[in-house]
Amino acid sequence: MEWVPAPTPINEKRRAQATEKTGIIGTDQVYLFDIYLEIAKDISGYEGGSFSLYDSKNQCSISAIGFEKELHQKNDKADSICSYVLLEKNPLVVFDLKKHDIFKYHPAATSGMCHSYCGFPVRNKDGYALGTFCLLNFTEVKEMSSEKIELIEKLVSRLALQIDTQTEQKELTSQKISKSIDIFMDNYRDFTLSDYKNFIDICSGLNLPEKDATNLIHANLCEIRNMTVMLSSKGNELQEKMNI
Repeated sequence: MEWVPAPTPINEKRRAQATEKTGIIGTDQVYLFDIYLEIAKDISGYEGGSFSLYDSKNQCSISAIGFEKELHQKNDKADSICSYVLLEKNPLVVFDLKKHDIFKYHPAATSGMCHSYCGFPVRNKDGYALGTFCLLNFTEVKEMSSEKIELIEKLVSRLALQIDTQTEQKELTSQKISKSIDIFMDNYRDFTLSDYKNFIDICSGLNLPEKDATNLIHANLCEIRNMTVMLSSKGNELQEKMNI
């Protein structure tokens, strides 16, 4: 027999959209997630682990420990044991891959590269499986107590909460920026996005050259004090109105 890829989740379109909404794939956030793998590795005694997110096509590596994995590496979901974890509500625990009806045909098992596997679905607050948190043992079959599995489940829940928090914060930031642009452009319809950026830079305390603030100065939003472009009282009022 040959390796049989995992079936597609019934909510795949919404699941993939929820994953892409996090904005994590393709970003350098390894340092935020390595710690979870390190703790899980210490708890389990397993030799390696990985955290991946799944978009509509690929298994996207976010973090890995115990083996070499290229940053931002993407693999076909059909090639991955972890794809089966997306279908589960509970951990998928296979202490001996060679004895599993499906996984014994996977190249990782037939080659002897991996002997034991424990996969935990990473679910967001809406219940969508965004990805997988997997532990692997390479040199021998290694079991894990139910107590340790429960501890790692709690750890993965904390990881999922962090992702939810990041996603919500990203959405709030996007909404805040969008609203501030609307207020700025409604009040000054002849201004451009460059003027908006310059105004934000000044609000942030950056030292903006006078030539870049010409439009803002003419609109009485800024003034020169001690050879530095500063917000005027009118500019301060607009900043407060924009809530930035």
